[in-house]
Amino acid sequence: MIKKLRFVFYFSVVISAQFSAQFNAVSYNKYPYINQELNHLKIYGKKTWNKFYEKLDKQYENGNENLNIYHFGGSHLQADIWSNNLRENFQHSLPYNNAGRGFFFPFRLIKSNGSPIISSSHSGKWKGYRNSVNYHQGLFGLTGARAELLDTASTINIWFKNPRNKYDSFQEIDLFFEDSSDNYNIILMVDSAILISTKKLEGHMKYQLSMAVDSLTFSIVKKQNIDSKFSFFGFCFDNNKHGISYHSIGVNGASVPSYLRCGNLKKQLELMPPDLVIFSIGINDAYENDFSKEFYRKNYDSLIQRIQSVNPEAAILFTTNNDSYYQRKYPNKRVYEAKEVMFSLAETKKLAVWDMFEIMGGLNSIQKWKSDGLAKKDLLHLNYKGYNLMGDMLFEALMDSYKNYITKNG
Repeated sequence: MIKKLRFVFYFSVVISAQFSAQFNAVSYNKYPYINQELNHLKIYGKKTWNKFYEKLDKQYENGNENLNIYHFGGSHLQADIWSNNLRENFQHSLPYNNAGRGFFFPFRLIKSNGSPIISSSHSGKWKGYRNSVNYHQGLFGLTGARAELLDTASTINIWFKNPRNKYDSFQEIDLFFEDSSDNYNIILMVDSAILISTKKLEGHMKYQLSMAVDSLTFSIVKKQNIDSKFSFFGFCFDNNKHGISYHSIGVNGASVPSYLRCGNLKKQLELMPPDLVIFSIGINDAYENDFSKEFYRKNYDSLIQRIQSVNPEAAILFTTNNDSYYQRKYPNKRVYEAKEVMFSLAETKKLAVWDMFEIMGGLNSIQKWKSDGLAKKDLLHLNYKGYNLMGDMLFEALMDSYKNYITKNG
């Protein structure tokens, strides 16, 4: 059956003569504290999830769909290890699944850690702002970060560190900015053989290239010596192909209120409306001593409403907080309160939950993850190996849920 064939990529079966999808199945025997039997999605609203899986199924069958997955979080996401693992599992499951990198902020521009997949460099001085810092006022976009140019000129260079194939490329680029006095020239510099179509829209420039490239350089130059300000909010990268775009939206220290401060979140989200939104926000909320379940629920409710105002049929998934310690000394039991809110909201609003806390082993399991070289000494963050393991487990849960959809609807 064709639908069964479309799913077997998950079990590392060759679908194309040119492509073999190698998914590394989780070795649960190696980590006996991980609760394999709990690694599934708890879905309360089948309607939106069926719609997402139907679209995903059509992509696997025909390769002519465009799906947007958004993953929101804090430092777990800014590092882009967990999210990139999921991105690669989705995009490399078939040779035509990679639709592009999606929304991206070059955090090195504001002297912070960035993606290990896309590198950046720049000239000129910039000042950085994050939605997670209360005294950082002003406008924020979907990426939750802003850079303000302090010099009269700058170049920003972006490139794929190790492009794996022709799909790791840029062909359609949106650059989001605010120019207070229309006093800056923004120029995309590529090989002279490449034709560039440029369109200036409200709040962003759109560039379309005649062929795909794996590196870009932007020049930003002040035109006149007058009082003016240039603010940069990030990019959206597309390779002009059908498939899946996996947008990693993460800012160090971000909580749910941090994303409510992003005034242009909805406006920019409308450019690529979500089919699936994964919320991994909560570790920073629950870290505070004055954590309030009531405010946490209210804030998450407001954020969900913003997402649903763009696409009311988007599937939404909560991932509960990972086990962690407060100040490296005390198990953070506020994880239970945050988890309770997520399950309650999921049930009320017909969403879904992936209980990362219980799956990884529950209270104090972060110590076991650290002992096995999966978590950092701060007992809060995972390391490269740990985030990749977490990504594989979440992908496995998503694909098991998709398999159930195929079984019932195929």
